[in-house]
Amino acid sequence: MIIGLTGAFGSGTSYLSKNFFEKLDFKALSLSTILREEYQKKHGKCAASRKDLQDYGNTLRESNPQYLAEKIDDIISKDPQQNFVVESIRNPSEIYFFRNKYTEFILIGVFADYDVRWNRVKSTYNNSKDTFDADEAKDKGLLEPVYGQRISDCFFESDLIILNNEDFLCNADNENYQNMKSKIEAYLKALRDPQNSNPTLPETLMAAAYTSGRRSKCYKRKVGAIIADKYNRIISSGFNGVPIGLQECKSHYGKCYRDIKRKEISEKICNNLNVDIENGCNAVKSNVKLLELCRSLHGEESAILNLVGRGTDLSGSTMYVTTFPCNLCANKIVQSGIKNVVYFEPYPVQEAKEIFKEANVIAKPFEGVTFRAFFKFYQYEP
Repeated sequence: MIIGLTGAFGSGTSYLSKNFFEKLDFKALSLSTILREEYQKKHGKCAASRKDLQDYGNTLRESNPQYLAEKIDDIISKDPQQNFVVESIRNPSEIYFFRNKYTEFILIGVFADYDVRWNRVKSTYNNSKDTFDADEAKDKGLLEPVYGQRISDCFFESDLIILNNEDFLCNADNENYQNMKSKIEAYLKALRDPQNSNPTLPETLMAAAYTSGRRSKCYKRKVGAIIADKYNRIISSGFNGVPIGLQECKSHYGKCYRDIKRKEISEKICNNLNVDIENGCNAVKSNVKLLELCRSLHGEESAILNLVGRGTDLSGSTMYVTTFPCNLCANKIVQSGIKNVVYFEPYPVQEAKEIFKEANVIAKPFEGVTFRAFFKFYQYEP
């Protein structure tokens, strides 16, 4: 069995690899370790910063996107009977390499909240949050090339999500340790005996949200949302798409309408400030979302609007959504009376989180088997 781990800085992928999977007879390997070794060979010294490693990793992947994955596979191929856990996966090409070569490869996304992650790593950053945020933006994939670090894209490729917000010592007397150990063992058991395993309610409802999202024709991202009442019955579903009667961007413009407007705004800014147009376009793309100009209803909006006129009581209801709601959708969720949101997203929108907090809406990250691997873990009996 080959298991991959991906997650943002401080989420604990290395910790889980060493303290859980190794104790369950998995041999731990790390793409970051390979990267450090390659850097030292090339430069004759250790990298001075995380950014140096990030940049060098980009250089290696630019010439061969699967370079680090192939180095790891050289180790795996020498011991075909051994189970392996591979951590520090940071680019989708590394995932595709393992998926193509090992049909039973499973990718686990490890999630921890921003504040939790910062507290775990701040000593290594000498308490410089600005440096941490800069590294995180690069790792997330903001303005990164296709061969760069792209944790956000990797997370959405996950077959299983594990929450790791609790800090604990790895010993048998620690309750949090035992809970994590039992959780991992249960998922491994389901993988090995899928016909006798059952999905949880959140897994089933999130799979339904994903199914709805596949109807979207959006250029950027397919988002699905469902609303379940207090009895966990699905009462509405939605996906991001233009309102009834309008043409999709693809057929009407041949490209994303927001991209068209961003380019126009970029050129105006660059001309006014007399700066390079290419850099100006990148700056606008990374900092200006122009959500108010999007022609599509968001998946969350669609699910809410589908209930208009029905007089549906949303008290105690929960929305399951395949990303984290934006500010505009967060406002509508609050106004509709929905009190719980379960999201699948590695980098929640901070402003929207604050809206939920102020309105006493409970927003929880999804944990469990994702829609991608639903039938790997849970199979019908023949």
